[in-house]
Amino acid sequence: MWRTLFIASAAALPQEEHTISVYSRPIRLRPSEVHNRMDAPVALPPDLARRLANTTIAVSSFEVDVVEVVHARGRDGSFSRHERSAPLYEAYNHHFLTFLGTEEGLWRIYNHSADMDPIGGECVKPAHAHHVGGTNGHLAKKSGFSQFGGASGAEFRNNPHRVPAPYAFLLSGVTHFASVLHLIGTGGVRDHSLEHAPLLECPCTPQRHINLARGTIDGCLPRPPFRCSDQLRAQGNSGCALETYVGGYRCCEDGAFLVDTDKMPDVVRRPAATYHLKLTMTFREHLPERDIELHPTSCCDVTEPAAAAVDSFLGGNVEYDIPQCAEGTPQHECVHVATNVQPLDLSAHGDPDELVELVHAVGHLHYGGTSIELIDELSGQLVCRSVPTYGTGTAAGDEAGYLVGIQPCVWGPPPLKPPPRFKRSHPMRTIAYYNSSRAHTGVMSLWLMSAAVVDERGGAPTAVQ
Repeated sequence: MWRTLFIASAAALPQEEHTISVYSRPIRLRPSEVHNRMDAPVALPPDLARRLANTTIAVSSFEVDVVEVVHARGRDGSFSRHERSAPLYEAYNHHFLTFLGTEEGLWRIYNHSADMDPIGGECVKPAHAHHVGGTNGHLAKKSGFSQFGGASGAEFRNNPHRVPAPYAFLLSGVTHFASVLHLIGTGGVRDHSLEHAPLLECPCTPQRHINLARGTIDGCLPRPPFRCSDQLRAQGNSGCALETYVGGYRCCEDGAFLVDTDKMPDVVRRPAATYHLKLTMTFREHLPERDIELHPTSCCDVTEPAAAAVDSFLGGNVEYDIPQCAEGTPQHECVHVATNVQPLDLSAHGDPDELVELVHAVGHLHYGGTSIELIDELSGQLVCRSVPTYGTGTAAGDEAGYLVGIQPCVWGPPPLKPPPRFKRSHPMRTIAYYNSSRAHTGVMSLWLMSAAVVDERGGAPTAVQ
């Protein structure tokens, strides 16, 4: 049945721009249940796959949705298809990743990632501990697929990922689509006396077996490993160590329930709803003399320790906790601030002195976040500031009690501001602000940025920032 779930433009490839929508395999989810794994690849429709199999396309925009798809049969025997965007109070998008590439490449990464955590890698038993890293761009290019989507989550419906020409994300040999969707079933379990939905913060329920002596959760070493910045460790942030960990990504594994199933045993027997991740992207035929390729930068995560600046493979803690401000603190002073300095785009395969220019930057925050800033550490100049929006209603994309959007900074040809240029090693400061009038667990403060290498096409910059 899932093979019917595609919509594609009928236009021939040589035309300027084309928009397609592709859908993941069905995702079945019960109330409070977590879906957090890579789903098996699906083939693009044959005519579209034939057009794209031996060419490179330049993607200028993409967006995602979580939808329910219903097929109904009429009295005359005809079938109709209905699609509905699932609101966050039914299915909460914690974050997503999307993959496009060859059949061989996507099945290779799918088979490699089976039974692994999508961020941290395999379940590592203490006796066999070793570092397991995630998929990076270099591996992707060598393996026949490309990954994009970053860590965008609840803000996905109001978080445009459009880049101006001539910039684009280049994809080659696209015949298949796959995704990782970290989805939480929020329907039917929310306490509406609260201003927020606590399941979003992935509480560690009594069913999670935390063994401090062995350093494990449910028999596995936490993935990713606990690895916080100097600031967060000095503050004794509860999200930085297993001994103080009470909720977050590490208690939000695939198949877990985020309520105490001893007190609410019926949730495991409730009917499952069925969802699909829908990816819509706009692309054009790639012309090397016209298009400028974009790549994701290695920066920035406010939790990342200094050692990760030298070895970007290490990564950071990804998440941290927001402690509640002291009782009696005026509301406007209940602000938690986390900050960190990292090189913009260091990697094992890049020259630290190479110039890159920023084209797209957007922050990723969780509920309670009020803003995130990107600052040139040497000049003190504000490069980008992302401010989230919160919902006020019931429609998908405007759900009250949820963070529903965040706006990016975009640079490019006029009338846009010119892209700022930096060496890959240039230090950038991230400052993240959260409302701390109540405690939060497992929040994130990340920058998702796309940059282009400055080469002979751009000439020498007037100044190296």
